[in-house]
Amino acid sequence: MSIRRKTKIAALVAASAILVMALGSFGSASAQSGPATRLCTWGGTPANPTGIVTLEPGLTNTPSAGPIAVYASGRLEGQGCKGTMIFDGIARSGAGCLSGTIFEGPVYGVPGVTRLFGPGWGPQVQEFLYDRQGNVVGADQPNVKIEGNSAPNSNALDCGTPEGFRRAPFSSTVELY
Repeated sequence: MSIRRKTKIAALVAASAILVMALGSFGSASAQSGPATRLCTWGGTPANPTGIVTLEPGLTNTPSAGPIAVYASGRLEGQGCKGTMIFDGIARSGAGCLSGTIFEGPVYGVPGVTRLFGPGWGPQVQEFLYDRQGNVVGADQPNVKIEGNSAPNSNALDCGTPEGFRRAPFSSTVELY
């Protein structure tokens, strides 16, 4: 890999990290301002991710020409949370393994939450949760488990194949305001 390419990748990763931290700070500040904030888990924990996310077509190293269907499902637990949370939306055009991705679409299984919207880069995502009127009512921070070729169905090397990266386990923290 050329020095120029390494520098470009490092700059993109740094910019993404700053964006995610800034959005995370916004979400945390909003969560702290309300007395009724609940903290839940979606799809297990980082040590034991039980949620599953699928992407069709898969993410590749080339930004997508169109939207990618994204389906994420997992148990919702903790502080009054129970049941299954489902996201059945898209990653916008331009999504890829080496580029930032914007996720958006409907959410099911969480009372008072109808949609999510937010950016992701690599395995880290910061999404805001919205009610029917368009108000921000929470946030979630999914972490997709990608471990080279050692995690079942989450081989990062799949980004370099025509089929792309299509399935992985995840876990998330969910804040409901």
